[in-house]
Amino acid sequence: MSKILFKNANLVLDGFTKLQTGFDVLVRGNYIDSVSSTPIEPVDATVIDVSRRTLMPGLIDAHAHVTGLTLSPRNISYSASAITMACSDYLRSSLMDGFTTIREAGGADHSIAGLLAEGTIVGPRLYYSGKALTQTGGGADFRTPDELIDPCGHVSPFSVMSVIADGVDEVRKAAREELRRGAAQIKLFASGGVVFPSEAHSTLYEYSEPELLAIVEEAKSRGTYVMAHVYTDEGIRRCLRAGVRSIEHGNFASEETIAMMSEYGAYLDPTFISLVQRIESAGENRLSESIVDNLRRTVARGKQVYTWARQYGVPIAFGTDLWGPEAQKSQLREFEIRMELDAVANIIQSATITNAALLMQEGKLGTIAAGACADLLIVDGDPLTDLRVMLEPAKNLKFVMKDGIIYKDELNQ
Repeated sequence: MSKILFKNANLVLDGFTKLQTGFDVLVRGNYIDSVSSTPIEPVDATVIDVSRRTLMPGLIDAHAHVTGLTLSPRNISYSASAITMACSDYLRSSLMDGFTTIREAGGADHSIAGLLAEGTIVGPRLYYSGKALTQTGGGADFRTPDELIDPCGHVSPFSVMSVIADGVDEVRKAAREELRRGAAQIKLFASGGVVFPSEAHSTLYEYSEPELLAIVEEAKSRGTYVMAHVYTDEGIRRCLRAGVRSIEHGNFASEETIAMMSEYGAYLDPTFISLVQRIESAGENRLSESIVDNLRRTVARGKQVYTWARQYGVPIAFGTDLWGPEAQKSQLREFEIRMELDAVANIIQSATITNAALLMQEGKLGTIAAGACADLLIVDGDPLTDLRVMLEPAKNLKFVMKDGIIYKDELNQ
């Protein structure tokens, strides 16, 4: 079993708001063996002199979409090979930006995970959701009013992202099917979206409470949980009562509902950059002015929700919700947006230990501690003082290790 000893490192450690200086960290195989403020003897170990740079845990993105080729999730017409190539580009770039773990929020499946496991493609550790569950006419039913079935004759949302299921028995079966196919968690849509709103009546909530309860029950039976795309106040409340663990977006929650989230122990996963990136690219993607205005209102409202979440002690995850390799280039900009709203240490913790806890991997991911997975970054500069150093990985991110394997090493350049 290989051993790698990092010497003279300044560490980003859990709960600290400034770097902890002069540490040695020993990696054995794919785990961290020991962390010490006194020198560790390099017996049979390859030594890497960090030279007082920052050694920090690999980042976790709790909401990513890797199966898109463009901003539109309506991708049923793309070939499997084209989608795989897009996945490969997205995942490699994400890893090179410092994300060693991704929770995929609809679209990726066991085939992509298998390519990662066998090394055919390179990327972060992947917690995939399989196909997200959506009701007829729901937030991930991308049919036009005239479309009933896809070109193959199936009732389809016209996307590899989701599956349409209605009624308690049908949603229970759909959840079981995604879990059978290896989904790490179940994703569902509990309200409409803000980029591709329904051409009929926009929803205040989606899925009945008995349907939500059935989906949560199936996830719990496999020792996992449900994450819900939901923007509206009533939709969030229904999800909380059903036992949904992770509220994705949540931009139109009331203060009372945020307090309710705190009582239920649910996580809030804001995804500001996906909305900002869509505003910036509205012209080339031919988004209407009414949608752009809605996006601006959604961002502003989400910032208020973020403030309430901090006030009520709701755990805040770090997700980006970016769709496709071109959009992925903005992944690190989620840090930039949150700098307006929060302390730097809190933001880094969202992308590390908070996300690890959300993924039920507390102590294994997002931390530099004995027994944790060896997911490590070496950064020029001090991100706890100036988070902007994270925004230029080509310049400042000198080293990337995932699961004990080195994917980038520019320490001597």
